[in-house]
Parts: sequence; C-alpha cells; structure tokens
Amino acid sequence: MTFGIACFGLICYITLASFSDIACFGLIGYITLASFSRKRLHFSSSESVEEQRLEEAKGCGFIELLHPLLVPCVKTYEDIESIETRNNQLEMQSVNNKALIEELDKLLERLRIPSEYAACLTGGSFDEARMLQNIEACEWLTGALNGLESPNLDPTFANIRAVREKRTELDKLKTTFVRRASEFLRNYFASLVDFMISDKSYFSQRGQLKRPDHADLRFKCRTYARLLQHLKSLDKNCLGPLRKAYCSSLNLLLRREAREFANELRASTKASRNPTVWLENSSGSNQNVNNADTSTVSDAYAKMLTIFIPLLVDESSFFSHFMCFGVSALAPPGSPANGDKSNDDDLGIMDIDDNDANTKNISELGALNESLRDLLDGIQEDFYAVVDWAYKIDPLRCISMHGITEKYISGQKADAAGYVRLLLDALEGRITAQFTRFVDEACHQIEWNERNVRQMGVLSYIPRFATLATRMEQYIQGQSRDLVDQAYIKFIGVMFATLDKIAQTDPKYADIILLENYAAFQNSLYDLANVVPTLAKFYHQASESYEQACTRHISGIIYYQFERLFQFAKRIEDLMYTITPEEIPFQLGLSKMDLRKVVKSSLSGVDKHIGAMYKKLQKNLTSEELLPSLWDKCKKEFLDKYDSFAQLVAKIYPSETIPSVTEMRDILTSM
Repeated sequence: MTFGIACFGLICYITLASFSDIACFGLIGYITLASFSRKRLHFSSSESVEEQRLEEAKGCGFIELLHPLLVPCVKTYEDIESIETRNNQLEMQSVNNKALIEELDKLLERLRIPSEYAACLTGGSFDEARMLQNIEACEWLTGALNGLESPNLDPTFANIRAVREKRTELDKLKTTFVRRASEFLRNYFASLVDFMISDKSYFSQRGQLKRPDHADLRFKCRTYARLLQHLKSLDKNCLGPLRKAYCSSLNLLLRREAREFANELRASTKASRNPTVWLENSSGSNQNVNNADTSTVSDAYAKMLTIFIPLLVDESSFFSHFMCFGVSALAPPGSPANGDKSNDDDLGIMDIDDNDANTKNISELGALNESLRDLLDGIQEDFYAVVDWAYKIDPLRCISMHGITEKYISGQKADAAGYVRLLLDALEGRITAQFTRFVDEACHQIEWNERNVRQMGVLSYIPRFATLATRMEQYIQGQSRDLVDQAYIKFIGVMFATLDKIAQTDPKYADIILLENYAAFQNSLYDLANVVPTLAKFYHQASESYEQACTRHISGIIYYQFERLFQFAKRIEDLMYTITPEEIPFQLGLSKMDLRKVVKSSLSGVDKHIGAMYKKLQKNLTSEELLPSLWDKCKKEFLDKYDSFAQLVAKIYPSETIPSVTEMRDILTSM
C-alpha cells in the first residue's frame, strides 16, 4: 500500500510540474484528499470533517480547474492498485511454495532409508556383539513405520505414490527382518538346550544329587529380550512359533533334570518297607507290625518339591516376561515359591507398549497358560514316580505327602504360576488316589472276615485299626486332616457293618460278639477319641451299641434262670390293661396257689440260680476283663426286675409273702 501511495504521489508531481505554485498546491491537496477519501483511510479527524473539507475545495473552484487532469490520474491509480494486487499474490505464492518445499523436505527425510540400517535389517548378524546395532535398526524401523501412519502423517500425503512405495519397501524390510530373527532365535534356543543336555555334569548322577541351575541359560536368553520386545511390536504373530520353540526345547531340559533327580533321589533314600496289609484276618488278635521309621520317604518327596516347584515357578515367570506376556509374572512376596529375590526373572526392561497392559493381561492369560502347558507338560510323571515309590514303601506316607503338597498349592498366587498349580493339583490327586487305594484294600481285608465259619472274641481288625489310627495321626501335616477323617469314616463304617454281619451268622452268640468287640473298640481308641472329633463320634456310637448288646445278653441270661417267675409277672402286667387288679387272682393260672408254686420253684435255692447265672455269663465270654462290669450290670438288672415283680405281688396278692428285695440284694452281694 505504501508503494502505491508513493507511485501515485510521484505521478502527480510530474504531471503538475508546469502549473504555478498555487495551482500545484491546490491540485496536490485535492488529489491527496480524494485519494484518502477513496481508500477510506482515517487519521485523527472523523469522516464528517473530511466531507466538509471536500465541500470547501469544491467551493474554491479547484474541481473545475483540475478536472481534465483528474481522470488520467485516477486511471493511473487503478493501474498501480492492480500491480500491487498481483505483487501481493506473487508474494503469497512465494511463501506457500517455501512452506511446501519445507514439508516435502521433511517427507523426503522420512522416506529415506539409511544404508546402515537397511544392511542390518536384511543381512546383519545376530551375534551378541551386534545386538546394539540390531536394536537401533529395529527402533528406526518401528519409528519409520509409525511415521507413515495416521495421525503422524498428513492425510494429504498418504496417497502419494512415493509414500505408498516407501511404505511397501518398509513392510518388506520388516518381513525380512522378522523372518531372519525368528529363525535365528528358534535355532538359538535349541542349541542352548542341546548343549546342556549333552553335558552330564548338569544332571544328577549316581551318588550325587544335582540341583538344576539355569542362571547361565537365562543370562544368554536375556541378551535377546529386547529383540523379542521389538519383534512383538513389529509383528505379534511371530511370537507364537517362537514361544512354541522355546517351550519345546526347555521342556526337554526340565524333564531330563526331573527324571535324573527323581531316580537318584529314590536310589539314595534308604527306608525299610512297611506292610500294605494292616487289617487282614489272621490267627491271633495281634499283628506283627513293622514300626520302622519311614520319614525319609516323605522327606525325599518334600525335597523333590522344595527344589523343583520354585524352579518351575521361576521358569514360568521368566518365560512370561521373556516372551512378552502382559500378565503378573512374579509370585507375591512371602509365598513359598517366591524364593530368593536374586532370581533372574526380571529382565531389566519395560514393555514397549506397556500402556495397555491391563487389556493384554486379560487377552494373553489364556495364551500364557497354553504355552506353560507346553513348557511343563510331562514333568508330572517324574513326581508321580516318587509318589508311587513312597506308597510302596509305606502307604501311610501319603498322608504326610498330601499335607506337604497342600502347603505348596496355597503358596502359588501369581498368574505365571497357573500351570504349576495345576501340576500340584494333579499331584495331590495322585496322592489321594493312592491313599484311597490303600483304604479300599484295607476295607476288603476287613470284609474278608465274614467268610470265616464261626468267630468268637474280639475280631482281629479291631486292635489293628487302633494301631493304624495311631500311626495315621502321627503322619498328619497341614491340610491332610480331612483326608484322614474321610478314611476313618470309611474304615469304621465297614468295620461296624462287618461286625453286624458276623454276629448275625450265629444268633445264639450274637450279643456276646457285639459287646466284646464294641468294648474292645472303645478301649483301644479311648485316647485318640479324646483328641479326634471324628473318632469321638464313632466312639459314642460304639458305646451305645455296647450298652444295647449288654442289655439284650443280660436279659437273656436272667430270663433263662428265672423264666417262670418273670413270665408270671408279664402275664399280670398284660391283664392289668383290661381288667381290675382285684379280678386278676381269679384268672386261670394266676391264682394265689399258682403264685406260691412259681415262687417256690424259682426262689427256693435262689443262690444256686444266681450262681448258675454267673457261670452262664462267664461261660462264653472271651474277654475276662469285661466279666466284673457285666456281672454288676446283671445283678442290677435282676434286682430291678425282681423289684417290679415284688410290687406287682404286693398290689395283686397283698396277703401273700415273698422274699423281700432287701433279702435278695443281700444274697447277690454275698456272692
């Protein structure tokens, strides 16, 4: 605008050079006023003032004087204005072109592939010394690919042919590098494991238990941890085959270590074999039980878990982090599997795409469990071998092994330890199955007692079960209480059922068999029943059954010796429901004469009858220690029945006299 005004002033000056000073002054004043009015420029005065001045100029006659010159001046101004417009457009175009060139320079810089990176990505070595260059090339490639993606690239440039071609070229570089790196890592994992397997010093040998040490293996793998992170960023699909290759190789190593360790552990553990037959019927009530200490067996099993469970948890955690799974890799502090903080699970790196870790944690947990299955599958067979070996030496050691296993199960909380928990669950199931097998076989041994033609006295399995229960209580550890209680329920249920069946085979002696065996059960388990609630329940059940058998047996003996006396009393009791007491002496067989005959035949020489009752009680009883208590029960029962009889006589036959209850008590006391 300044340039236009200057040109306009210059032209006015040249045009009016021949006029007089006054005319020139007037013309310049008018032109200046008209120019400013035309451009609507405002200075300190208002528009109304300018209009007033223009009117004054017209009044002075300047307009008529300068009109011939005003028209070409106006045309000249319009030409100047057109020139200035074109100049502004050219200036704007120059600025835009400069900005465009700058943007294109930046785009060209993005599209340039450094030769050193291209060489590294397409044919560089993956040796440890070259890993820094490989990582730098990966970082550049990742940045270059991201730079050609929205929103990092202006949509205007997205469809440019050079951009499309360069994107295709970068994709080819990515595909080539991912293929080369994946092939190298698969071969590298296999070579590491093959080297360790070929060296026997890595494994347990005869006379030497070798604790597996994977520190060097993890150190070598850690060299390529950052590379795996970049491979995941470049192509997530490439991790699947790599994970399978790693799991396949390491699974061979872990199984070999577990097998060699388990074999040497069994060979170096010395323990006497305890019998698997505890409750089988044999002559005599005592069993020659081998009381050899078999604690070394459960100690060996505990050692197997102590060494290998933390190892498997560490390997699972390392694998989870090394192979870029977005889940909790480490066990919580304080858990048995957490072990020493010096383990090598932490790779010292962060996830490249760590911002969406929570989303990955859900989506990748299933993939992690699948990979851990490939990593650890089959190793449970060596644990099973130790369990089966311990079972053959002492079946009751299943109780302590169950408790040990339960302790380790409760310690596995991390996501990465998921398959280790499954392995421990399977191991616990194997122990439970073996112990259930032992219980079932023992129950069959109990049931075998039914096949004997006739059995008297305490059955052999009663005292043997007490010995077995005492041993089982000694082996309980941790959470194995329920396992033992379930065995008690099954054992005693079969014992009582078998006892009832044996008693039913000979009804004459059924009550004697029952009372002797229930008494033996109570005597042998008295101490344990005070501390074991499950046994206490069966103790009370046996006590009730014992009392019922005693009552039936004693009542039978009393009725055998005093049958007429108490039959007479029973007839009176039955008639009292239908007729009055005064009418009873007039009934057939219940007269006073009949009463005297019954009393004379039953109570004359009563001491002999009581003595015969004692001898009969003693005759078939094999447990002499029960005789005093049974005789006391018998005397009490007889006195109670005789007291009832005496009351009936006093009520129905008031004029008749019979020996008093006191006399009868004195006779029983004197015997």
